[in-house]
Amino acid sequence: MRFNISDNIIVRALGKICDLMCLNILWLICSIPIVTIGASTTALYTVVLKMVKNEEGYIFRGFFKAFKLNFKQSTITWLILLVLGVLCWIDQRIVSYLPGTAGMVMNVLVFIVSFLLIAMMIYVFPLIARYENTLSDTWKNAALLSIAKLPYTLIMMAVLVGAVIASMWTGYTLLFAIPLWCFIGVSAIACINSYLLRRVFLVFEDDEDKTEEGAE
Repeated sequence: MRFNISDNIIVRALGKICDLMCLNILWLICSIPIVTIGASTTALYTVVLKMVKNEEGYIFRGFFKAFKLNFKQSTITWLILLVLGVLCWIDQRIVSYLPGTAGMVMNVLVFIVSFLLIAMMIYVFPLIARYENTLSDTWKNAALLSIAKLPYTLIMMAVLVGAVIASMWTGYTLLFAIPLWCFIGVSAIACINSYLLRRVFLVFEDDEDKTEEGAE
């Protein structure tokens, strides 16, 4: 009996890893045009958020259905984030040449804006994946959650930024990391963050439950 239980756990774990690898390859292929990265990320989170609740169905069908369903909203969101990210990078390059106190203050401001931008990116695509809402409300909820759930925000940001920094630490780590990013890196980060997002999204789940109870 114990052997069978262990065997089932191992099989389920291997199944999850295989699903994550398939999702990672799907995300990579669908992100190749660059402009579709937002829709691809939303589709990834749509499936992974269900996976962590053991509600996943057909991986490929679920991914492409979510990709198509959320394409417009996700693409607009991605393009906004991309433009803001480029502007932050340009600002950082400019303020790095400013001397004295003015340079220090501007660097802090750029850091804060960059922090908020990454936090928004962490939340906005899972929110699109999980809830039907207007684009403005989705962005508002992402901004509120990034501050209201700051400990979770910091953990998810550490996972994402830490993985990127570790990958680019040296030429050797980059060579080792490239295959990982291609086959499972993105979906693995989405999976880790999805376990945390389940707790973050409880604020919405509780509100929905109260609304349903009131209607009854």
